[in-house]
Amino acid sequence: MTDFLNYSQLPFIMFCILAIQAMSLQVVLGGTGLLSLGHAAFYTVGGYTSAIFTVFLAPKLGIENQTLLLLLACCVGMISASLAGLVVAIPCLKLRGDYLAMATLGVGEIVGTVFKNLDFVGGTRGFKDIPKLGSPLLIFLVMIAIAFFMVRFYKTNIGYAVRATRDDEISAQSLGINIYKTKLFSFFMGTSIAGLAGVFYAHTLQFISPDESGFYNSVVLVLAVVIGGMYSVFGSIFGAFIIVVVPELLRFIPSFVNPYLTKLADYGIISKSFIPIFDSIFSNRTLVFSVLVIIIMLLNPKGVASLFERFQNRMRKTHE
Repeated sequence: MTDFLNYSQLPFIMFCILAIQAMSLQVVLGGTGLLSLGHAAFYTVGGYTSAIFTVFLAPKLGIENQTLLLLLACCVGMISASLAGLVVAIPCLKLRGDYLAMATLGVGEIVGTVFKNLDFVGGTRGFKDIPKLGSPLLIFLVMIAIAFFMVRFYKTNIGYAVRATRDDEISAQSLGINIYKTKLFSFFMGTSIAGLAGVFYAHTLQFISPDESGFYNSVVLVLAVVIGGMYSVFGSIFGAFIIVVVPELLRFIPSFVNPYLTKLADYGIISKSFIPIFDSIFSNRTLVFSVLVIIIMLLNPKGVASLFERFQNRMRKTHE
């Protein structure tokens, strides 16, 4: 049991952090309908700037209390990430569709290159020896708090304006909604939450690398939002769960299934040559996971969250 808890700790932390990141992108992508392919850059900015604060500035200011240090690190990470988001959003939000995606794609590469050339934060080797301020339970509670905050946000006037902008800009404009300011606000909110995820990543794993801002990580975020359901806050949590936990479960499938396959081979139901083929397929977890994602999207293009919505609707009709 102790071994299992130790093993599951890192996947659990990564799931919670990815869920926070995915929710931060959900505001931009699912909320306002803006495709950002550089969202991991803001998460990296938040992680690095908060780590610079806790490693270099906090000791000089005499801040030793861990709780105060974490709160200040969160403020630094969120403010720096949101400011970086505004710098990108102010000119880029005038672009539309693919052009906006291409512009944000370049942001990730710029941020990664900048931190690779800063020797005092480790350069290409990454920033090490960051103080440990987070814990799995704390990150989980932060993830839940952000989820309920965002659900509440979508029920406010600005939340309705964000969704109206996504659905039909012309109709939203006719209702007096300022499209540009609404998009700017959603980008500001999304990048600040991404910065918070970066703070907990850096101060839980005690390390952050410039590669975190890369294109791959931004695509993983988009994937988490789309798989879970773009229009659902909790869908982003489902998406993060699928991306982090399913590959870990696939790791144990051969050892779980092989004894049964061996028995089937002994009874002559299947050929013994099938067992090594099965092992080789499931040893390539990325391939199996990719096929699973394609199947999920083909069967349910609206994401996993829509399954729960359908179930709720059926239950409601049954009770009526």
